[in-house]
Amino acid sequence: MTVEEAKTILGRIKIHYPELPKEKAVQQEWIKELILYDVEDVTRKLVSHMRNEDHGDKLPKLFFLTNHLVPSLEKNKIRHYTVYCPECGYAIPDAEFEKHSKRCIEASTIIRDLKRYFYQNIQKDKLMTLTDDEFEKLYMEYVNKMLESDRVETFRKKILMHIKYPEYSANDIDEILHAMVNKEGK
Repeated sequence: MTVEEAKTILGRIKIHYPELPKEKAVQQEWIKELILYDVEDVTRKLVSHMRNEDHGDKLPKLFFLTNHLVPSLEKNKIRHYTVYCPECGYAIPDAEFEKHSKRCIEASTIIRDLKRYFYQNIQKDKLMTLTDDEFEKLYMEYVNKMLESDRVETFRKKILMHIKYPEYSANDIDEILHAMVNKEGK
């Protein structure tokens, strides 16, 4: 916030709260503190204070107007956090979490299903180190293998069909699966 914007906020406070001290030193202290924050944030806090039934009739404290606000300079800094993947428990930078989580869940699904239906064991580390293109290709091979198998339940095939053909509706997929079952039965 600029000095002029801080003076505007002070002027607004003076209109609503004439008891604001008029000493120049007090006003300079307010301005010195207010300029550290965004004008929108401070204005929002001031309006919130004025609308408060319990405290709206009392002069707001400078601390109240800036409490829990992030200074303008800090707002521009990018903050990175580390989060833990709920699937594997690894610590992941927050910017990569969505991508990692999707891959981790898909890898766990491949491992579980290949072991359950085809008695194959695959190491998760190998799946996680594949490039995006390699993993996508492997994942589609897995989906096709599951769809072609007669060991896989129909409800799982429905889920896999939605993955393979996201443009199809649930009714379209039901018809395709019905046709597949009839074809296998003949």
